[in-house]
Amino acid sequence: MLLAIPLAAGCGDDGGGGGTTSSTGGTGGEGGGATSSSASTTSGSTGGGGSMDCGPDVDAPEEVLAGDTDPEAGMFTLDEALVELPEGPGPLRAIIETDKGALTCELFPDEAPNAVANFVGLARGRRPWLDPATGSWVKRRFYDGLTFHRVIPEFMAQGGDRLANGEGWPGYEFADEISALKHRAGTLAYANAGADTNGSQFYVTEVVTDWLDGAYTIFGQCAPVEVVTEMTHVETDEDDKPLVALGLNKVTITRCAP
Repeated sequence: MLLAIPLAAGCGDDGGGGGTTSSTGGTGGEGGGATSSSASTTSGSTGGGGSMDCGPDVDAPEEVLAGDTDPEAGMFTLDEALVELPEGPGPLRAIIETDKGALTCELFPDEAPNAVANFVGLARGRRPWLDPATGSWVKRRFYDGLTFHRVIPEFMAQGGDRLANGEGWPGYEFADEISALKHRAGTLAYANAGADTNGSQFYVTEVVTDWLDGAYTIFGQCAPVEVVTEMTHVETDEDDKPLVALGLNKVTITRCAP
């Protein structure tokens, strides 16, 4: 299952090689429609996540789980995702560290509670996922050490695939959460291969991409957009894959003050 994100008409070939690549289409930030009330604060955040004085996150013990089906049976809540996360005065944010700098992304649990729970749970090692290397269900930090496997200038950067080819998934899918949010520069949303096929792959937009509105689940807003621009303007192959691996080095979840 390839997860593809379509380019707008007139933007040329998206380089996905056909098939069903994880697409970046969803509700986002700009270009009409509502935006989250928290989105405006994100734009003032700085890369690196600001103050962490409310304490570091608590590492979950890594586990290999019994059974060959999703231990959560597709039902994973935000409460589960946030277990032992230190309280703080700031909004819930993800700090995405890349080879081109850090993105500070404010998350939108009110608009997309299941999407945020999934991202936070995978990032913190709280949500079980199917390890493609072993075939076992595990609880382990999912995103750390991966890459952005698809980048397109003046569009978006896509990552979160352990296979790095657009076909990776966490062993389960979950339903769309389409809200009034619109795609603007810095929108964080899930890539998909059609309705209700969200998993682990996500994208961050470089510019307004309003043709994606209503088809993809937006769950956050990232800054600075200049980091996305740095990522999307690297040299790529015909499938929009960076010729030199572009690291998605670490994702940290925090409620500390920006």
